Amino acid sequence: MIRANARAAGREARCRTATSLPSGAGTVHGMRGVGLIDEAGRMRLVGSGVAGAAFAVVLVMLLVSPWAGATTGVLVAVAIPVGAAGAAIGAFLTVRSWRLGGGYERVVAVQRWVAEGEVPAGVPASVWIPLVQAEADKQVAGWGKIVLAVCWGAMTWSMRDQQPPVLTAILLALWAGLATWSAVWVIPRARAAREVLRRGVATLE
Repeated sequence: MIRANARAAGREARCRTATSLPSGAGTVHGMRGVGLIDEAGRMRLVGSGVAGAAFAVVLVMLLVSPWAGATTGVLVAVAIPVGAAGAAIGAFLTVRSWRLGGGYERVVAVQRWVAEGEVPAGVPASVWIPLVQAEADKQVAGWGKIVLAVCWGAMTWSMRDQQPPVLTAILLALWAGLATWSAVWVIPRARAAREVLRRGVATLE
């Protein structure tokens, strides 16, 4: 009985999270449309910034090194400013995705529904169906990232004689990481969302 009550209370809390957050509710550090961000969200912002910086630096070094060489001077003059810009872009894209999803708390709630395989009772279909559908649609983007990673990996390998071996290894690791992330995280979660959508719609019929 206690366990059942606790489970019901948890579902009720999740339902309130999903239905009581209007788009654009609350601001944190001047970011409108995002809402309250917890420690996990801040760490995601940091991770997005680091990934954006790494991608920008590696890409610029790939373009510059055949002419200027991968020297310390080039790293200081070009890679560091570009890395800062890449970090800002990475964090901006993460915040933008939260805004488009209705705010950080709502995005987290939808991810929890997908992970648990069900939508809490009481969440209107007009609310949860578009949100879960958006998660399911990310499967196409996941496969696109894999194709992109394979193409860029092949291009990087074909240019291995024109750049330092260390840079080639870093680039290959970057593309492999992108493909692995899509295959292990993005695509399975999108499939899980599609399954949640299928079961949820079936119960409405």
